[in-house]
Amino acid sequence: MAGPIDRHTVDRLVVEHLPAALRLAQRLANNPDAAEEIVQEALCRVLGGWRSFRGESSFSTWMMQIVVNVERDRRRRRRDVRELSSEQCVSGAAEPNEQAAAVELSERIRAAIDGLPERQREVALLSLGEGLGASEVACILETTEGNVHTCLHLARKRIAEAIGLNYARRE
Repeated sequence: MAGPIDRHTVDRLVVEHLPAALRLAQRLANNPDAAEEIVQEALCRVLGGWRSFRGESSFSTWMMQIVVNVERDRRRRRRDVRELSSEQCVSGAAEPNEQAAAVELSERIRAAIDGLPERQREVALLSLGEGLGASEVACILETTEGNVHTCLHLARKRIAEAIGLNYARRE
């Protein structure tokens, strides 16, 4: 989308991209209530500043960048990070021992993600959690694709080490 947009278009695009914004916020916050607050604040910023959207990136990228910035602001204000709900991670496990193993693994992965430096954490959540490509992640985080690739490599390595896997870079 190029150039300025009107309010009706903004409203339509917000509704279209709201589910992705909420998914991203849930992954960033590890807490459904906090995710809703993040999205609410992001929507306030989007609707309050839609005239500043210049169309240099997609609306989705612009909106996701706002969600990331709201979460960054929230994390700076509050340094308490909550665990990912076990029910979200183990819905497919059939046996109790499989469920317990899945819960333990998901908690270790979540802790590893939470322990990543901020940029690596954001890159991992956008790339691995949302399935965005390096160019989209680079736009959202206002960095280069090379930086995204580097951060993703380091994040994967740290996560693998935290859960006891041997991470070897694929050539």
